[in-house]
Amino acid sequence: MKSLYFTVFLLVFPVLNLLAAEQTPSDEENLDDIVVPGVILALPSVKLFPEQSSVMSDTAEVLKKMPGANVNRNGSLSGIAQYRGLFGDRVNVNNNGHQVLSSCSNAMDAPMSHLPASQVDAVVLYRGISPISQGIETIGGSIDVISKKIATQESGLSGDLNLGYNSVNEGLLGGVNLAAKKGHHGWQLGVSYEDADSYEFPGGSNYFTGINREFYKLAYQYEDDNRFFEIASNYNDTGETGTPALPMDITYARGGVTSVQFNQNLDNEWSFFVDGSIQDTDHLMDNYRYRQQMPAMYRESFTTLSQTALTFGALKKWNSGDLMLGYDYDMTEHGADISSPANAMLAIKNYDTERQRHSAFAEWQQQLNQQHSLVLGLRATYVSQDAADVASSMAMMNNDMAHLHRTLRDRFNAADRATSDSNIDLAFNWKHRVNEHLQMDYGVAMKNRTPGYQELYLWLPLEATAGLADGRQYLGNLALNSETAYQLEWGIAYQRGGFQMEPHLFYHRIDDYIQGIPNTLMPAPNGTLRYANVDGELYGADLTLRYRFSDHWSLTHVSSYVRGQRRDVDDNLYRIAPLNGHTEISYERNAWRFSAEMVNVAKQDKVALTNNEKTTPGYGILNLAVDYKIGQMQRINAQFSNVFDKRYYDHTGGYNRNNLNSDVGFNNNDLTAFRLPGEGFGMAVTYFLQW
Repeated sequence: MKSLYFTVFLLVFPVLNLLAAEQTPSDEENLDDIVVPGVILALPSVKLFPEQSSVMSDTAEVLKKMPGANVNRNGSLSGIAQYRGLFGDRVNVNNNGHQVLSSCSNAMDAPMSHLPASQVDAVVLYRGISPISQGIETIGGSIDVISKKIATQESGLSGDLNLGYNSVNEGLLGGVNLAAKKGHHGWQLGVSYEDADSYEFPGGSNYFTGINREFYKLAYQYEDDNRFFEIASNYNDTGETGTPALPMDITYARGGVTSVQFNQNLDNEWSFFVDGSIQDTDHLMDNYRYRQQMPAMYRESFTTLSQTALTFGALKKWNSGDLMLGYDYDMTEHGADISSPANAMLAIKNYDTERQRHSAFAEWQQQLNQQHSLVLGLRATYVSQDAADVASSMAMMNNDMAHLHRTLRDRFNAADRATSDSNIDLAFNWKHRVNEHLQMDYGVAMKNRTPGYQELYLWLPLEATAGLADGRQYLGNLALNSETAYQLEWGIAYQRGGFQMEPHLFYHRIDDYIQGIPNTLMPAPNGTLRYANVDGELYGADLTLRYRFSDHWSLTHVSSYVRGQRRDVDDNLYRIAPLNGHTEISYERNAWRFSAEMVNVAKQDKVALTNNEKTTPGYGILNLAVDYKIGQMQRINAQFSNVFDKRYYDHTGGYNRNNLNSDVGFNNNDLTAFRLPGEGFGMAVTYFLQW
C-alpha cells in the first residue's frame, strides 16, 4: 500500500509544483536529434555524453536513468536490458539498427555490452509501444545503441579521446575515435580498452567481478545528395571477466558484427534502402579459474553464434505522411559443447540449433492536421526452428546420472524437433496536441514472441537459461506456443516555460507467457523447472520531469513502477524491478557544472515463489559530480558514487554463485541465499579531448 501511495505522489507532485512555481524561460542547449530512418514521431532518448561514458563499464547501466527501464545485472559486463518488467529476448536490442544477440547460453555477453560506452553516441529507448518498423518480435520494446559516426559536415580530420579511472574497482578505461572525410568519402577507426579488478562494497570485495576487454571498429562511408553507403565492422575481444551470479565466468568472448547499409533516393517521393549484417562470436566459460572446484568437477562450455540478417524496403513520402514497406530476414545458429580440461573423455553436445525468420511489414505515418498524428503498423512473421541430435559421453556409464543422460538424450533425438510459428503484430500510436502546452499519447498493440532455442531445446537439466540466474535447473519444451501480448498505453506530455513533465500509464496482458514451472516429466532431478506457457500481466507507470529554475539551476527526475504477476495461479513474475526514482539537481556557471543525484528504490516483496526469489529492502544513495570545461575542446569530469558508502542490494541483480566470494557469502545448499551487493563509495575521473 505504501508503494501505491508513493507512486501516486510521484505522479501528483510535479503537478503541484507546476501550479505553485513561477515559470522562467529556458536557455538550455538541446541535445542533438537522433535520426531514425522512417520514424517521424518525437521519441524519447537518453544521450551518453562521451566525456562521462568512459567510467561506465557496461552501456546497459544507462537504462537505469530511462523511464520504465532497468538492468538485470549478472556481472560487470553482463547487464541484461529490462523494460517494464520484460527482459532478455523479449527486448529487441539493436546496434545502429541491426539486431545484436548473445552468444552465451547465459547471456554473459548481453546484447548491450557489445558496444563499449566510450564508442556510444546515444542510447535510444522507444518509450511505450515501439513502432513495427523497429524490428521483429518487439514484445518487450526496442532499444537502439547508436555508435559514434563519421562527421557528415565538411572535409577534414576529427576525433576524440577519453581516459578514465574508477577507484571502486581500480578500473582503467579509455577510448579513441578517429575520423577523416574528403568530399563524398569518409573513414573511421575506433579503439577501446577496459581493465578492472573486483569492485569494493561496504563489507569487502565482490569477488570475482574483474573486467578485461578490447574493442576495435573500422568503417567507410560514401554520401552524396541522393545516396548513402556504409560498411562497418567491429571486433570485441573480452578476456577473463567475472559473472558471479552465474555458475561460470567468462574465459573469453571474441567476435563482432559486420554491417552494410545503402539508401537511394529515386525521386522527391520514393527511396529504397538495404541493410545487411553478419554477426559471428565464439565464447568460452569455465567454473574453476576463479572458483574453488575439485578437478573432477572442472567444466568448460564453448558456445558459438552465427547470424546473417537482411532488410530491404521502400519509403514513399507525401506532404503530410510516409508509407514504409519492408521485408526482414535472418538466420541464426547457436551451438554449445561442454567438456572438462581434467577429463578428455567428457563431452556433452548441449545444443546445435538453427532459426530462420521471414517478416514483411508495412507502416503508415500520417500528420492528419496540426492537432493529430498517427502511426499504424502491421507485421507478418514466419519463424522456423530445428535442432540437431545431441550426445553425452556420460550416457555410456552405469549409474543414475548415466541413466538420466541416456534417457533424455534418446527421448530428444527421437522427437520431431522442427517447429514453426506464424504471427501477426499490430501497433497503433496516436498523438493529440491539445494546445501549445499539452499533448496526449495513446497506443494499442498486439505483439508476439516465438519461443527461444533454449526454451525449446534444453534437453538436459541445466542452468543454461539466458541469464535468469535463479539457481534452478531447467528443461525445454517442444510443445511451446508463441507469447501474445495485448498492450495499452496512455501518456501526457506537458511543457510550459522551463517545466516539462511526461507521465505514462501502461497495461500488458500476455497470453502463453513462457516461464519455468515445476517439472513432472521424469526422469529429472528434484526441483527442476520446465518451460511452459502460462498467463501473465504487467501494468504500471513511469514519469520523466525536468524543471529549470533559473539560468543556473535545474532539476530532472525519472521514476518507474511496474507490477508483474501470473493470471493462472497466485504468484508474481520473476525479477521485476521495484518502484524506483532518480532525482538530480544541477548548478551551472561559466565552465563549471555541479550535480547531486539521489537514487531511491523501494523494497520489493512481490516476488516469484516458483523461482524461490528473495525479497529486497529499499534503499537510497547519493551521487555527486563536478565537470569543468577546459576551453571548447577539453573537459574533466569527476564523479563520486554512493557518497555515504551505503550497503544496498538491487533487486534485479543476481545472487552470489562464486564459492570464493567469502565477503558476500555463499551457501551451496541455497544458491539464492546471498544477493550480490551494489558498489560502495568510489571516485571516477575522466579526461575528454575532442579535435
